[in-house]
Amino acid sequence: MTSNKLVFGLKQTMVCACMILAVGCASKNATQGDADAYSARKGVGDVTRFYGEHLSPEREAQLAAQDIYYFDYDMYEIGPEDKLSIYTHAKKMIENPRMIARIEGHTDERGSREYNVALGERRAKAVANLLMMKGVPHHQIRTVSYGKEKPVALGHDESSWKENRRAIIVYEVE
Repeated sequence: MTSNKLVFGLKQTMVCACMILAVGCASKNATQGDADAYSARKGVGDVTRFYGEHLSPEREAQLAAQDIYYFDYDMYEIGPEDKLSIYTHAKKMIENPRMIARIEGHTDERGSREYNVALGERRAKAVANLLMMKGVPHHQIRTVSYGKEKPVALGHDESSWKENRRAIIVYEVE
């Protein structure tokens, strides 16, 4: 009977040791030195798998140049073309783990200050969620809502309002 308890105790010790090793390995942070391995784990190297379709390097560069995303009135859904562009930013951030993105949410002038701050936050978080869905760690992303406080177009018509309903990706230096 004593030998059974001894064998059981040894098995428990081995299981605990394996779990400790597994947790220690899983908590390793990606650094600049192992960015390639980190990118490979996230599937960044396989362009078709990462984007869901084949993109030429020229098309990928064109999408990466976009950093402003516009929204319909009172909405925060992101369109398919904008999603591809946001995915290029995700790829860039995964390949550069020290890169930080601040996502700014903006609205047009209509509505209360409180409502517009909340809507701007939903727009910024919609972009942030797509980045994280593609594998960007949350510590590389910051969101801020300016609501209607920072318009780019000062008119009081639909064309001005359309330009002000946006989210912007701004890169910060860590």
